[in-house]
Amino acid sequence: MKDYKYILRLTLTLLLITAVVAGLLGLVNYLTEDRIQALTDEKTKTAMREVLPAQTYEPIETSADGVTAAYRADDKGYVVRVSVSGFGGMIDMAVGIDNDRKVCGVYIIGHSETSGLGANCVRDDFRAQYIGAEGELAVTKDGGTIDALTGATVTSRAVTQGVNLALAFVKEVG
Repeated sequence: MKDYKYILRLTLTLLLITAVVAGLLGLVNYLTEDRIQALTDEKTKTAMREVLPAQTYEPIETSADGVTAAYRADDKGYVVRVSVSGFGGMIDMAVGIDNDRKVCGVYIIGHSETSGLGANCVRDDFRAQYIGAEGELAVTKDGGTIDALTGATVTSRAVTQGVNLALAFVKEVG
């Protein structure tokens, strides 16, 4: 009988601790939700200005898979925000495409790739490979021209897929 009471007391203690921690996490999430959204919006605006500078960005309706938002950047081209699956999770990125349907910038807004490997997708030298590109892109291991990050081929393929999604979207819209 003693074992039964001990197990019941231990179970209730763990249940109480779990409920308190879950409640605290929910409260922190609620209190920081607006701030997190404001930071995400600011990072998105920064990405848009970096990939294709313009005075105004007019939203465009999107329904393509992977394309989360798209904007007409004055008369200069388009900024397409895409989300693709990388090695460690989703990669959120903005791609600038000019009126000649060439990539003029790639900006990684957020990712959860492996530190020191896939996380290098934010490096300028890696992202610069896409500038001026058009058509269907691929990494060199797949017969393309994009040099994959060392030890992060999956991430490199994901970023390339995101750029291809943006190019296909602009081709469809334009």
